[in-house]
Amino acid sequence: MKALFSIIITFALASLILVGSSGTFVSFEASREVKATVVPHDKEYLGFDCENGYAAVVEVSPYSETDFDALTARNYLNEMKDVWISLDPDYSDLPGNVDMFIETEDGAERMIASGNEYTFTGHVNVSEVTPGEYIIPITMHARWNGGDAVVETCPIKLIITGGPTIEKILFYGNTTGIPLKMYQEWIFQILVTNPTGEDLILTITDTIPAEFNVSLSETSASSGTYRFWAANDGSQCGGYCGGGHGGHDAQPATKMEWNVTIPAGGSAHINVTVFTRVNPGGQQEFTSCGDYNLNEGATIVQYGITSNALVVTVDCCDDHEGCCQEQYGCGCNHDNGSNHESDTGECEE
Repeated sequence: MKALFSIIITFALASLILVGSSGTFVSFEASREVKATVVPHDKEYLGFDCENGYAAVVEVSPYSETDFDALTARNYLNEMKDVWISLDPDYSDLPGNVDMFIETEDGAERMIASGNEYTFTGHVNVSEVTPGEYIIPITMHARWNGGDAVVETCPIKLIITGGPTIEKILFYGNTTGIPLKMYQEWIFQILVTNPTGEDLILTITDTIPAEFNVSLSETSASSGTYRFWAANDGSQCGGYCGGGHGGHDAQPATKMEWNVTIPAGGSAHINVTVFTRVNPGGQQEFTSCGDYNLNEGATIVQYGITSNALVVTVDCCDDHEGCCQEQYGCGCNHDNGSNHESDTGECEE
C-alpha cells in the first residue's frame, strides 16, 4: 500500500518564495502519491511517490552493491511549464564503509515536462558494516519559469542485512606445552554460516604453513568440493599434502580451496587433519620454540571475510636450551617417556 501525504508548501504570491522548510501536512490518504503544492492553490503541484513513509527501501548485504530507484517525481504544473529538479540526500547517518550516490546529488538537474514523471536512480556499495537500518533524508530542489521550491520528500531506508560468517574451531590437538621435535596432530573445522534469505555460492581459501602435512584421508567436507596443493605447485596433492616424510621431497606451505553452496539460513563445514612433518634435514618439526599458526585465517573470497587463525605454542628450554636441542626427547621441562631434565638441569636417561 502506498501512503499519501498531501503537503501544501505556501509561497508569497508575488515571488513564489517557500515559507518554511518542509511545508504543512494537510491530509493523509492511502494508495496515493505525495502532492506538494507550489502555488497558492492545490490545482498545481509536484508529486513524488512514497510507500509506507519511504521513497525507497533498499536492502543490501555486506561486501556487495546494488542499483535502486531512489525517487519518482511528477510535474503537475499548468501552462505546460517544464520543471528542473535535483535531489540533495543527507548521508550523515550512514557508517563510513557505505558509499551511496543518488542521481543529481552533484547538482546536475533533470527536466520533467508538464504532466510527465522521472525516476531518479541510485547506487550503494557496502563493505564491512554492522547490519542495521539507516535513514537518508532527501531534499528536492525544483525550479521552473516563474518560480522555484524546496521540498522535503520521504526519506530512503537502507537495510544492511547480516552476511555470511566464518569461524575456525579446534577439535583435537595441543595448543600449549608442545615439546620440540615430537610428532603432533590436530583436527580443526572451518564453519561457514549463511543467515541471509538466499543461497550463497562461496569459495573459501586457506593456507597451512610448511611445518605441517595435511592428511587428505582424514579430511572431509559436509558439502561442496575441495582441493589442496603445494604453494609452489598447482597440482593436486596425493594422500597427504605438505612437507613430506622423506627428507628430500620438502614442499612449501599448502594451499586449500573449498567451493560450496550454503543454503539460505544454513551452514556447511570442512574438517581438516594436519600433523607435524619431518623437515629436509630429517628432524621432526617443531625444531624451534615459539608460536606457530596451524593455518592462516580462512577467507570467504566473495566477501573478503577472514576467520580467526589457530595458534599453537612450542615450549622453549628455560635455562638449558643446549641440552634440549642436543638430546631429542629431553624436551624443555617435559617428561617424554625416555629422557628428562634433572633438578640440576642435566639431561639424564
